[in-house]
Amino acid sequence: MSAYIVDSQAICSAGNGAEQIWASVRAGLARIGNSRVMDRNFQPIQMGLVPEDALPPLDAELDALPLPPRARRMLRLGAPLLAATAKSAGTEPSRLYLAVPRIDANEEPWISSFAVHLAKMSGVKLDLEHCRVIPAGRAGGLIAIELALAALATDPSRPVIVGGVDTYFDLRLLAAYDDERRILGPRVMDGFVPAEGAAFLVLSANPASSQAGRPVKIRAAASVRDPGHRYGTEPARGEGLAQALDKLRAGAGSLSAPVGVTFAGLNGESFDAKLWGVASLRHKDLFAPQMKLQHPADCFGDTGATTGSLLTALCAHALSRGDRTGPGLIWAASDHEPRACALLEG
Repeated sequence: MSAYIVDSQAICSAGNGAEQIWASVRAGLARIGNSRVMDRNFQPIQMGLVPEDALPPLDAELDALPLPPRARRMLRLGAPLLAATAKSAGTEPSRLYLAVPRIDANEEPWISSFAVHLAKMSGVKLDLEHCRVIPAGRAGGLIAIELALAALATDPSRPVIVGGVDTYFDLRLLAAYDDERRILGPRVMDGFVPAEGAAFLVLSANPASSQAGRPVKIRAAASVRDPGHRYGTEPARGEGLAQALDKLRAGAGSLSAPVGVTFAGLNGESFDAKLWGVASLRHKDLFAPQMKLQHPADCFGDTGATTGSLLTALCAHALSRGDRTGPGLIWAASDHEPRACALLEG
């Protein structure tokens, strides 16, 4: 089952809206700067943060709940975008597939209620029986698309909202990554820039409802679980993304042209570069000789569970405007097992 992108909303340090973010990415502008958080060497950690005045205050009822700082920040990031996309999803309660960060077992209470809190904060009526929160990290947004395509195949009568929201602006989280020496800085070269953001898309089976410009269709999406992940005990052979592409190609069928642009979930660490190296070699025939590789994290940092949805919104915008030649491939890999990809046609 394929689907058309009806609407998209996104926010990160590079801008508010796919158009503004894509303009920054095309221009190579890095919206990253020193934060007020210090690392173990008392040096400011560089982060890609959304300005405080761009976020709404937390709802008073939610503010009274014992929510951790990360959850509060995520609600403020995601609620305005969900409210905006819901306007394009019709008047019925919306089906939502939402990617969030992978969390520890002791954090389960807030993550299991996150969709309810987000609905409260945004004022959007959700069909909670047909909503799914996906705590899968970077690949989560593409897993959400995979699930949404299956939902549309079962019931194509109403659109589905997919999205992702995440932030690294959490002292405990930053301390953990600093201990692992994964945060990019003067003493860490193989690291990433912590960032934050949110992105939501409305998918419909009806091409007539697609967004302005050239209609963009999600041809297929696929995900796998790779036991050779960063924190796993199995050998890290970098095969998971290649296996996800196998599954994607089987679901998409024959293409009218080879992939012209890839929006890669590279975050600056060599671990994911190995995944892409293995996958691109094994699927060399999938790509056009002059295929363009976009790695937008250079401009706004690692947006965590927002990555899959944000890259999809940027790819759709680039194809719709004709800035890039499709088909477009999007891929993302989480720190743990999930690897996922999606194929877009303009």
